[in-house]
Amino acid sequence: MMHSLIQLSIAVLLLPLLSFVVLIFFNRRLPRNGDFVGLGLLGTSLAISLYIFWTVIVQHYDPAFRVAWDFTWLDFGNVPGVGPLQIKMGIVIDNLTAIMLAMVNLISFLVHLYSTGYMKGETYYGRFFAYLGIFTFSMFGIVLSDNLFSIYIFWELVGLSSYLLIGFYFHKDSAADAQKKAFLTNRVGDIGMWLGILILYSQFHTFGYQEIFEHIKNGDFHMSQAWLTAAGVLLFMGCVGKSAQFPLHVWLPDAMEGPTPVSALIHAATMVAAGVYFVARIFVILTPDALHVIAFIGAFTAFMAATIAITQHDIKRVLAYSTVSQLGYMVLGLGVGAYSAALFHLLTHAFFKACLFLGSGAIIHAMHHEQDMRWMGGLYKKMPWTFATFMIATLALAGLPLTSGFLSKDAILAGSLGFAAFEGGGIFYLIPVLGFGAAVLTAFYMGRQIWLVFFGESRTHLKPKSAHSMDDHSDGDVDHIHDAAHGGHDHHPVHEVAWNMRLPLVVLATLSVFAVFSPDPFDGGKGWFMHLVQTPATVVSSGEAVHHGDAALHTTQAGMLLAEAHTDTQHVEAAAEHGHVAEAAHGEGSHHGPVYDDPRQAEIAHMTHENHYTAIKLSSIMVVIGIGMALIFYVFRIIDPDKTAQAIRPLYLYSFNKWYWDEIYDATVIKGSMLIARIFAWFDANIIDGIVNGVATVFRKIAFANGSFDKYVVDGLVNFTAFTVQTTGAVFRKVQTGKVQTYLVMVVVAVLGSFAWFITQFMK
Repeated sequence: MMHSLIQLSIAVLLLPLLSFVVLIFFNRRLPRNGDFVGLGLLGTSLAISLYIFWTVIVQHYDPAFRVAWDFTWLDFGNVPGVGPLQIKMGIVIDNLTAIMLAMVNLISFLVHLYSTGYMKGETYYGRFFAYLGIFTFSMFGIVLSDNLFSIYIFWELVGLSSYLLIGFYFHKDSAADAQKKAFLTNRVGDIGMWLGILILYSQFHTFGYQEIFEHIKNGDFHMSQAWLTAAGVLLFMGCVGKSAQFPLHVWLPDAMEGPTPVSALIHAATMVAAGVYFVARIFVILTPDALHVIAFIGAFTAFMAATIAITQHDIKRVLAYSTVSQLGYMVLGLGVGAYSAALFHLLTHAFFKACLFLGSGAIIHAMHHEQDMRWMGGLYKKMPWTFATFMIATLALAGLPLTSGFLSKDAILAGSLGFAAFEGGGIFYLIPVLGFGAAVLTAFYMGRQIWLVFFGESRTHLKPKSAHSMDDHSDGDVDHIHDAAHGGHDHHPVHEVAWNMRLPLVVLATLSVFAVFSPDPFDGGKGWFMHLVQTPATVVSSGEAVHHGDAALHTTQAGMLLAEAHTDTQHVEAAAEHGHVAEAAHGEGSHHGPVYDDPRQAEIAHMTHENHYTAIKLSSIMVVIGIGMALIFYVFRIIDPDKTAQAIRPLYLYSFNKWYWDEIYDATVIKGSMLIARIFAWFDANIIDGIVNGVATVFRKIAFANGSFDKYVVDGLVNFTAFTVQTTGAVFRKVQTGKVQTYLVMVVVAVLGSFAWFITQFMK
């Protein structure tokens, strides 16, 4: 069975790639531009993923389940100064892998189905489905990878896929700018991630998770604690980029330039999920100092993004900043050691955020591509299915009881309280304060969105004719149009969307209910997810392997002994299937509390457990306050939002303009980079080129001198010699005529001359 799971996971990985290859080359030759190819292949992949989920999660139900397969991809032999150098590729399937495969596949399939309605009539309809395929393939690669090198390959493919989809409407300057912004911003994080990978490889000479964990567990490394912390923080930079954490969060809201189904896929299941998933995979190597950095960044991001969402007008932009905020919660959870809770929130958030984005797409589609909430209103009567599903997902996002978001978010907040108590309070209490503050704001901005979109009367007819007639920096919200909206009429007929856009909303809304994850609406860790996905603190490689050529099928008979306080201890037994492949067997639950090999984490988990119900109470109070504020401002209008915005105009503009991060980066990073580029350009033109041109001038003059010397001296001597020889030859030609008479005359002349010279000498 374990061998078949590996084969099935490879099929899951390759089917979306096949969809991409077929559609990118042949979509224009196929009926409906080949959308049925993408939908069919993703449907097949989903069926296989659900089978893997059933096998791993339902049938085995074992926290320590793990099966892996790898092979040697590149073998450089014995490299001088390095030693044996091999790069392996492989697949690992554990509980987290099985859950993530099912989640990503389900949302991708629903996005494919939804897109058959939303994208109908688009010029590049077939290409869009091809891009969805490569995006899904890339995320599957991240989920299945068993080592840092292969995950980095798929990591970059996710970046490429997002670049293609965010800039799908490439003819628009805003879309082209957004795709470049996303791509370049992520490169910053990816450089840090690669440096972290290189630090670990230089120490352990392997990219494999399992091998690195074993080395660290056995103390088999020579680097200092500071180097290990640096490696962890650098690896976390990849998450900061992909999961849009401060300070690299600025790309995600601009990613709204892509089609709305893309937003659902990016924000729920693929790109942003990759960062949190990666940190979970490397959790074992993170030192306490690295976790402190992660916790504070997550807490700040959660609060900051929530403060921005409360003033945005674009329905998708509100949800975008909500995603940044919720990702901050997940990162916060990992930083404080609430490992299971953070990943649980990753799962629950994927469903209700995908529902919200697809719901916003349905609204935009029905409103003829109107995205400004100020011109909506009264849609609950005309779009009841969209309203019902959007409301359920909103309640889950706000964290109300009976929803999945309540279970996962409160577990993170409990972890933040336990972590702060363990660290002795002080500045560490800022983490739960920011977390609970973000909870208030989340309930407020989602309540605001629900009222502006679905309630009141339609305000479509009040929209200015010119899109630019409304000042984006206006300090009002909807007060000046509230009274005029009554008695208004629709400028465009609005109706519910078709079944292929409605069905995904119903499925995702259903998955946002608490009962899917736990029978207890106030779950204290009794749900199946929290039981099965536990902190992989101890990894003991005593598994057996069966070799098939260059490949080996591995499983680990290991106990994941470190878990949150609300999980059960499992006694892991080794079992074999068909006598050759080892698998982690079913453990027998012991309800006497968890077993820990790390006293620090044990104490944090104990304090988390003690603060569980405190977190529930505080979180519920925060949600009530947030919803109450939304009612006061937008429903009952006890406090006028426009007058309030005027009274606190600097704060309002600070929120509306996104804390001016784009302007700050433009004034510092971008203009600083341009200044550095100009300095280097000047240096190149004046110094480097000056030196090169000066050297060229000197050598040109030397060459001229050499040429003149050659022409006038060397050639002159040669030519003079030739002239002399030529003249002499001409003279001798006159003398040596070959005639006897001439020679006789010359002899007579010579004799007479000699006689004359003799007489002259004699007479002296």
